Amino acid sequence: MLSQRLNHGALLFVELRRIQDDAGLSPGDVDLIALSQGPGSFTGLRIGLATARTAAYVLEKPLLAVPSLDVLAENAPPETPAVATVLDAKRGEVYACCYARHDGRLARQMPYAVIRPDELELPEPCLVLGDAIARYRDSLARPAATFGPEEAWRPQARVLARLAAERYAAGERQDTHAVEPLYLRRPEAEEVWERKHGKR
Repeated sequence: MLSQRLNHGALLFVELRRIQDDAGLSPGDVDLIALSQGPGSFTGLRIGLATARTAAYVLEKPLLAVPSLDVLAENAPPETPAVATVLDAKRGEVYACCYARHDGRLARQMPYAVIRPDELELPEPCLVLGDAIARYRDSLARPAATFGPEEAWRPQARVLARLAAERYAAGERQDTHAVEPLYLRRPEAEEVWERKHGKR
């Protein structure tokens, strides 16, 4: 795992090389570049996208982006009929999505949203997963909702890789240069600037 200090962007390619070497792989062994698309940190998403695009270009490999909320939902046990994913979006809001299981697979039931946790409509019953539980447990509590364990609150890289591979095998394709982060809202810095200076 990378250090949480602010130099992780500079270390990213170094760490990718180390992981590759530890696995005994060469760059040519890569078939597909998988990207966690967000929502999440604006800076982190931009660093991830730039890294993924660079790798895809240099290695001449396809790139496939998967929303982080989809990846998180896969932490639910396979028998779970409905899942809600909630990531802390700060400013009293959560990034959220709800899913229902059909034929063994989770299908999205709503657009990806940034919303106040007490306004989120959850399926009944459902399993709730995500780091927003830590901050908004009371606001997310519903009679038919169950909170997943803390170890299942974050998207996992191996799940991202599996989902991207499955979607690619099913025929999903994305233009490497057209892939954009899933932000759901503008950066806080822009909103603060507008409050101080007004819209132009």
